[in-house]
Amino acid sequence: MGKKSALHINEIIQSYELNETFIVECIRCEWIIPCDCEKNLLDEEDIARLMLIRDLKNDLGVNDEAVPIILHLVDQIHALQARVKQKFEYDKSGRFSRNAKKLLNKIRGGGR
Repeated sequence: MGKKSALHINEIIQSYELNETFIVECIRCEWIIPCDCEKNLLDEEDIARLMLIRDLKNDLGVNDEAVPIILHLVDQIHALQARVKQKFEYDKSGRFSRNAKKLLNKIRGGGR
């Protein structure tokens, strides 16, 4: 797996029109964890979370108490998506994998 790209906070401020106070507050609240705290580097996931938090607060009026709850739910959704994707992997012939067939059978009520 390749190394994730990371940007310095100053680059993020310029590229994504986020202000430094907002970014520092998100880090202080531990809504994001920089990939390198000493160098103030944030990766793509951190930047996506910053933009989500900005949209939640500015566009939807979400308060600070609700932000970590929403972020936790988003994280759970991503984890569930990964699990579903893994369960429904296709084998090389283009057919569902054995795990996917078992899960589909269970969903249909046949796999008790």
